[in-house]
Amino acid sequence: SAPSAPSAPSAPSAPPPPLTLPLNGYVKLRALRNAAERNGQIGVVEDFNEEKGRYMVKLRGGALLALKPENLLQMLQVKLIDLEGEYAQYNGKSGTIFDFDDESEMYGVEMEDAEAIPAAAANVLLPVGARARVRGLQGAPQYNGCIAEVLEHDGESGRCLVRLDADKQLRLRRQNLSA
Repeated sequence: SAPSAPSAPSAPSAPPPPLTLPLNGYVKLRALRNAAERNGQIGVVEDFNEEKGRYMVKLRGGALLALKPENLLQMLQVKLIDLEGEYAQYNGKSGTIFDFDDESEMYGVEMEDAEAIPAAAANVLLPVGARARVRGLQGAPQYNGCIAEVLEHDGESGRCLVRLDADKQLRLRRQNLSA
């Protein structure tokens, strides 16, 4: 048999692309300034333009918009924990995120019985595998705004293990993640 040709040195592999919101996920438009009339509309993530840092979102009427991550709220199925007072009855129950207030760090969650309740970010368990925006870090502000994947929850510490990329994982408080 003929000797094989020496293999060419492999090119250095490109760094993996940054984590993004999942395609086909439902999102609610929020905090739009130039198209404020679109705030509150629901769409589906169709693509991510890495160069522009924008998501292509198709709205119910068919319009396709290029939007920044901070203008999107994922409508995730979440579990509520550690609620007190009148909402304690919803501990351990699931609902769907429909709103988030940045200042108060409160979600609006529609429960399975159709009741809409407020829940602090600390009382909302984002599902394992969900993507969320890192926010409010004081000691490592360079990660604020990054998309992270939820890997696991630690009930004792109230923290989530998240993955930022192939090499970087952090343990964050639940309130340092937003859908």
